[in-house]
Amino acid sequence: MKGLRFTVCGLTVSLFRQLDSKLSLSFLLAVFSIFNVAVSSAAILPKDSTKPKKPSTLNDTWYLNSNPENRHIIDTTIFGLQYYNPTQGDGMEYANAGNFGSAAFPVMFQPSRKIGFNSGYNQFDLYRYQKDSVKYYQVIRPYTELAMMIGLKNEQYFQGRFANQHKGIIYYGVDFTRIFSKGTYPNQRTNDNGFNLYGIYNSKNKHWNVQADLIFNSFKVEENGGVAIDVFDSSLFQKSLAPIRLDKAENNYRQIDFYLKGTYNAGKKYKQVMNDSVQHEALMPLFKISYQFNVEKSKNKYRDFDPDSNYYNNFYSNDSVFNDLNYLKFGNAVMLEYKWRKLTSDTSYEDKNFAVSAEAGYDYYMMEQNTRKSRFDNLYVGGTVRNNSFSHSKVLYNASVKYFPYGYNQHDLIVNGNAGYDFQKWGIITAHADYQLNEVPYIYQDYQSDSVNWNYQLPKTRTLSLGAKYQNPKWGILAEAHYYNLYNLPVYPGVPSPFLNLGKSNFVVAHIANRNGIKGVHLNNDIWVTIPPKGSNITDYYALLYTKHSLFYEMRLFKKALWFATGFDLRIRYYNNPPGYDPLLGNFYPSPDKKKIVPQLDWFLNLKIKTVRVFLKVDNILSGAGLKGYYSLYGYPAPDVSFKFGLRWRFFE
Repeated sequence: MKGLRFTVCGLTVSLFRQLDSKLSLSFLLAVFSIFNVAVSSAAILPKDSTKPKKPSTLNDTWYLNSNPENRHIIDTTIFGLQYYNPTQGDGMEYANAGNFGSAAFPVMFQPSRKIGFNSGYNQFDLYRYQKDSVKYYQVIRPYTELAMMIGLKNEQYFQGRFANQHKGIIYYGVDFTRIFSKGTYPNQRTNDNGFNLYGIYNSKNKHWNVQADLIFNSFKVEENGGVAIDVFDSSLFQKSLAPIRLDKAENNYRQIDFYLKGTYNAGKKYKQVMNDSVQHEALMPLFKISYQFNVEKSKNKYRDFDPDSNYYNNFYSNDSVFNDLNYLKFGNAVMLEYKWRKLTSDTSYEDKNFAVSAEAGYDYYMMEQNTRKSRFDNLYVGGTVRNNSFSHSKVLYNASVKYFPYGYNQHDLIVNGNAGYDFQKWGIITAHADYQLNEVPYIYQDYQSDSVNWNYQLPKTRTLSLGAKYQNPKWGILAEAHYYNLYNLPVYPGVPSPFLNLGKSNFVVAHIANRNGIKGVHLNNDIWVTIPPKGSNITDYYALLYTKHSLFYEMRLFKKALWFATGFDLRIRYYNNPPGYDPLLGNFYPSPDKKKIVPQLDWFLNLKIKTVRVFLKVDNILSGAGLKGYYSLYGYPAPDVSFKFGLRWRFFE
């Protein structure tokens, strides 16, 4: 254990020292090679359970900050192992700017569930660590997981996780990711790095809790503006010779986010049974009061030192094009929470299906955009009434509201409500209704540079959403439909006056899926469809139809010591107009492209031996079979056929 802790501390310190310089993959591999030896020498690997099961305790699980009561077991299966790319996973998928780690946009419409200040530069959000999406682990033994992927064109992916605890009082962990890809076409390299480091302290009497989080995100991405010719109808000897629109453009985004939260719990005392003869006094928490302090520093820098005046139009200025948006945020929030619990005896208590919480917060921003400096603040209040997952009730419900009475986002409002019932083996039915009133992103309202300036009081975006979902994990089926009513949807700010859809858009997005297998043969399907009314322009951005199909065979051999799965993934995308991408403002816009059907076929082989999982994958087989390739976004060709190798290795002490 001493050697293990020393290695982890060294890893953390080294990681911090390397953040402001070029993060070397060889450096990370060397550090983790030493780390693996330390773990292996100190650990006895347990027998691994390959069948998904519900955890019997809270140990060896993870949870999200947004829903700490919903615990997930640590994945040990090989299903979906080939989904190393965040744009292609087991759920909603994204289109990128032609390279792994580049700007990404959802294929089907999905509304943002957040309100408050939004700079408008969200093209890398899919890869970012964020407070509500990072994983917190509750383990009784040190847990380490290493993952890597190597592909053609110097494509690399590396991820490391470590979590541990000390006597149930201190929990800590780190999770970091690196994406590096040279790309197929010139000036397309991506270099994405990020990590989340956390520590949680629980006092022995359970009254006090202190949690600290440090989040870091960095994206250094070359932007080529797309190709200048149709590369799939040309006779290029190498794709790296294809003419591009931007030769020396680059986006450089960096964010550091620090959270410190202190909590005091109040409740009733009871006697906790340790064993047949030992009991000690413990706290049954009922009321919780918390204070959270947050500091965030964000820098977004775009540079093009050899710009094309025809490409940038009005944004062209002298011999270079640049765009900076930096801000420093100081956040404060006070939170109250009550959970209904009842003592059932001197030594036990019962969770009831009711919890209520409230919060009030104040954020102060110091903004600098190119040559313009500004200061503004936000005041918000909110509350939630919901079911308590620990009560194991079949009735599910949640109602929440958040409102900004003062500040830059004054009168922003979000109201969410959902209710459902768990029919156990017959599945779960839920319905939801959401209303959202949002200030449009900052870049749409305020912009100042040497060549282009605007300042508008644009109307807020209003979103009404109604929907229902049925899911049955035992039978492997899911069906959902969502109706959206949108007013004043911001479309694209990259013109002298931002273009807005000032009218109304009504449409439905439906999704059906199955996860089924018979005697090792699996056929998984996902079908998303957008049903727009006549005259709606929502499909100027999103696909009308998107389907994903996986056909594979899985088997266990050598007394279940070897587990493998091999098969194909097929994706079919039907676009009305595939969206374009503007790297200067980091936004997506309607393109003049025509209707088209885009297929993609991948082959994969997943293997598992004890705690080591390996995958082999061939992407976009159809392009290697002599068929025409496809464009991921307008002007951005998807990579041709390529080979990938990856592994994921877990350690438990």
